[in-house]
Amino acid sequence: MARKKVDVDNGEVDLTSMIDVCFLLIAFFIMVTEVSKAEVVEIFLPHATHAVPDEDPPENRLIVNVDREGAVYIRSRSFGKPNDTNTKNEIVTALQGFAENAGFDDGNTSNLTVLVRADAHVEYRFVQCVMVLLTDPKVRVRKVHYSAKNPTSA
Repeated sequence: MARKKVDVDNGEVDLTSMIDVCFLLIAFFIMVTEVSKAEVVEIFLPHATHAVPDEDPPENRLIVNVDREGAVYIRSRSFGKPNDTNTKNEIVTALQGFAENAGFDDGNTSNLTVLVRADAHVEYRFVQCVMVLLTDPKVRVRKVHYSAKNPTSA
């Protein structure tokens, strides 16, 4: 059996590849953090006396934001106001894709859970349009949560 000689005279270790991997991981985590922040549009949430803290949200929950002017945002994409026919079709198509990715149960209802975050000063008709679009026959979302602030805890 032949033995190979290993040169251990200088005792140095090349850490270049380890540093490269660390920088890649840092860049990855920064980008993931920015994407999750982008999902939440800055809005003023309404107060609800009996609001329950959202301590254990579903893993793949979709967040739909409705800003003060009534514009709908899904995954940081702005769709405009949901009472316009073209906008309705775009929102339904986007929601349909998310619903299909989440799958459907035996009752042909989507397994997708949606959190609707609407500004406290938005006209209710825009929130109502979003609610109707979530029940569209192509989407069929039945698990909908609404975001609010509890004035006693805020």
